[in-house]
Amino acid sequence: MRYAADIQLQQLVVHILDPWGPHKLVRSETICPLADNPHLVEYFTSHIENSLGDQATKAAKFKEIATETTAGMCQGVLDGSRDLVEGSRQLAERLYNIMARNRVIKAGDLAVCLFRAGNRPEIPRYLALLKLDPSAVLRHVTERDAQGNLFVNFEVQQDVLPTTRERLQKCAFVQPLDPRPDYDMMLLDWQVGRREERAVAKFFAEDFLNCEMALDARQRTRLWYVGALSAYNAIRPQLDPDEEDALRQSIDTVVRAKSVDVDQWLSGLRLAEEHKAKIDQIVSERLPDRAFDIDRDYARRLVEKRRFRGDFDLRVDVRADRYEQVIKKAEWCQELGYYEIVIHTKRWREVA
Repeated sequence: MRYAADIQLQQLVVHILDPWGPHKLVRSETICPLADNPHLVEYFTSHIENSLGDQATKAAKFKEIATETTAGMCQGVLDGSRDLVEGSRQLAERLYNIMARNRVIKAGDLAVCLFRAGNRPEIPRYLALLKLDPSAVLRHVTERDAQGNLFVNFEVQQDVLPTTRERLQKCAFVQPLDPRPDYDMMLLDWQVGRREERAVAKFFAEDFLNCEMALDARQRTRLWYVGALSAYNAIRPQLDPDEEDALRQSIDTVVRAKSVDVDQWLSGLRLAEEHKAKIDQIVSERLPDRAFDIDRDYARRLVEKRRFRGDFDLRVDVRADRYEQVIKKAEWCQELGYYEIVIHTKRWREVA
């Protein structure tokens, strides 16, 4: 879902949530017209693409799916059993009531939209929940002084929505929930503030969505390692020996680190761009998160041995620290169409 491409905005509803301001709660009664407003389509499409690509966006899941919960409302909108306008009005009222309990939470707009991804035609629709926090900006105006001289001045314009160059603070992108996927949504809940503002930081993910992270450090570590090895195996025949060794060493280096930033790791690989793209694709199919901490105890167990599988149930397991002592050659013979493996071992016994 993170790499949804060719975003196609289908329907959009926006509500104003301003508990302490003049607007209070303004709930739209119909969808925004999109057909004749390409700038509006581009605006929301860009925010969806940018937020999905944000490294802070993580896989999350609802704690409970029941009819009158946020999860149930999202499920109804996605499966068509609940009208988008009515479902979004209920979501807006729920979020508004949460915001009204804490004056520190910024007023904003809740944009609820259905969209498709051109590269995922099998998914009929996704649901985006975007909290847009307006701010004040300066816009220039031309004026004349008492002598009639022209000069450029500025005036403050309030309640301006964030531009597409600005990072949204809070949004969620929900997948169809039936059948239940491994994770329900990609969640961005990026809060700038002090620790005492914890109530503000949790209102969206915990109070409104009632969700939790879908993957812990151990699961992310395993998915990354499995994905990286799968990618390594996929492109090995296309690499020269030095590139192959460097990639394999890089995988081991990352899994022994405290954390991994997948984008930085990919950019540091000395490989052709098409190889990097292939690695990215294979890793991302398994792991939606891009930056996370490594479970170092689990990672240490993962790399204690190197395991190989070949034709007809051939299996070779060897201690990682003795790999070079045992595996003396592992080369792909292009003209013959198979790998040539040379193993040095003082024992070779058949076991039950």
